[in-house]
Amino acid sequence: MKLRQFLAAFAITASLATGATMLPGTTPTADAASNYWGAIAWNYNGRTAYAVNYHTQNSAKRAAKARCGSNCGWFTFYRSCGAAAYKFTSTRTRVGTARGYATRAGAQRAAKRQAGPGSHIRAWACTAGR
Repeated sequence: MKLRQFLAAFAITASLATGATMLPGTTPTADAASNYWGAIAWNYNGRTAYAVNYHTQNSAKRAAKARCGSNCGWFTFYRSCGAAAYKFTSTRTRVGTARGYATRAGAQRAAKRQAGPGSHIRAWACTAGR
């Protein structure tokens, strides 16, 4: 019995001396990797706002709308990039939106294509986890 206690104590001491630990290893939680929601809010007057790297779709939307204002439309994206483009004319404002693109340039091209020739980017954003 004494020999068994001695060997157990020796094994613990040896493992601690080599930098090992007796605690179980920790793994990242799923919550740590879900921080990749983004949103862009916009209105027809040209006001825009964005929010990125939020835990939920709703929290990203609320943050973007809070910065833009209550009359703003919005869209969300997950682990990607989004953009909003405007084309102002004397009678109308066209807005093009794009979401779910792997790059800033891809989202911007798609938003400008949707808004039409002569449009320009007013907002873009990319989440960290793309």
